[in-house]
Amino acid sequence: MATLTDAIAALERLPALPATSTRLIAMLAGGGRDAELDEVESVVRRDEAVAAAVLRLANSVSHGRAGRVFGLHEAIRRLGARTLCRIALETQVSGFLANGGRSYGLRRGALSQAALGGAIAADLLARHHGANAEHCFTAALLRDIGKLAIDAIAGPEALDALAALDDGRPFLELEREAFGADHAMLGAILCERWHLPEELVAAVRGHHLPPSSPAEPVTDIVHAADCVARWAGLGLGCDGLLHPFDSGARERLGTSRPELEAIVADVLSAVAPFDARSNQPLGRTA
Repeated sequence: MATLTDAIAALERLPALPATSTRLIAMLAGGGRDAELDEVESVVRRDEAVAAAVLRLANSVSHGRAGRVFGLHEAIRRLGARTLCRIALETQVSGFLANGGRSYGLRRGALSQAALGGAIAADLLARHHGANAEHCFTAALLRDIGKLAIDAIAGPEALDALAALDDGRPFLELEREAFGADHAMLGAILCERWHLPEELVAAVRGHHLPPSSPAEPVTDIVHAADCVARWAGLGLGCDGLLHPFDSGARERLGTSRPELEAIVADVLSAVAPFDARSNQPLGRTA
């Protein structure tokens, strides 16, 4: 049985989020102003995976022009700073999470796919509810980083035994009993160490149990987006269906499960290119 000390020590062993990612998060939080385009371009040009993603999007059917192929310089100018920030952050966080979730029984890449799916859902929900889309997108993208710390102190598929208990307690409570902290708490601590905005830290901390007093709109949206991603079948580890849709968040958002389920198709369509690019089997291990 691990302790809170073990869990905190596991955080120390995790690789650092790329410094460029924390800068991109700060730029997104500030609206991704066009004045910062040169700085974002420098990030794009230093990262081959990000550059490839930028070229792919700029030359896609939705952004390109018939018969015209954009090079990197043109692609960067065409997409703008805000979109570039998102692409770069998605790519870097996906790489950071690529091997995560093994203690939950997830295959390589599944945690990354779930992160992206939740971020897309959060963006859609934020626009519908008039919330800060950039904060919601970023917090949803990072919401499960605490699972990396659980991986560091637990073996592959170690949490299957917890899920098998099925004694009616919330799964987060089972994590806290087994490891001294749950993955949402550990993720929030990581975000604090990376000096991310408090609103993002709070959303990561509360993405399964959003507080009601005072209510946190970004946390409510990230919680709902997490539910959408799981209903879409993304990142379904041993705990996948053991986190209910919070009734308080549902009432505060004024939405229903059927309304959220309508977003599932949009999320699946958006993550399909990611799935194809990864060329990896996603989901639970066999």
